[in-house]
Amino acid sequence: MPIEYDEKGTYIFSSKDLCLLKEIPEIIDMGVDSLKIEGRLKTEYYLASVVNVYRNAIDKAIEDPNNYDYTKYLNEIEKVKTRSLTSFYFNDRNNKDFQEFEGKQYNPNFEFGGKVVEYSEDKSIIEIKNKLFVGDELEIIIPGNIEVYSFKIENLWDVETDEEIDSVSPGKKGQLVKMKLPIKCEKDWIIRRKK
Repeated sequence: MPIEYDEKGTYIFSSKDLCLLKEIPEIIDMGVDSLKIEGRLKTEYYLASVVNVYRNAIDKAIEDPNNYDYTKYLNEIEKVKTRSLTSFYFNDRNNKDFQEFEGKQYNPNFEFGGKVVEYSEDKSIIEIKNKLFVGDELEIIIPGNIEVYSFKIENLWDVETDEEIDSVSPGKKGQLVKMKLPIKCEKDWIIRRKK
């Protein structure tokens, strides 16, 4: 692999993110038994999202290989990716589109909203990861399901006083808030916030 320099230096460690969703049926046909998801320095939001997407894609490709449509899985990855995507050398040994020269972080539309600490029909407890406002659009990532559940925050309550509030900021680690969730959720389910 050639190492190139410009006025900013070299980009040997500035790769795009590997994405082989389109190639999943081929990978299965090769007899590959497992895939490694790169997770160093990634959030639990990123890992939960990516693992859920690949698990669903693999299951669908095994179940119905003739009707496998990678685009719906790619759409979900687009919501969580941190860099541009590439297939590296999987299909083309001469591929040169695998480095991120701009150093951009790609996440223009969604961010980690929080995770479920305790579900209740009335007021669930959520550990927040970014500022949340009444009216924000959220998506619940449902493990084992590629479709997410979308909803708007109608109310927020302070976790200690139970008083209604308009917003909450992650001012401390483990910051909690109460909100009504539209579906039954399990502990640690991830909630994504639309920016």
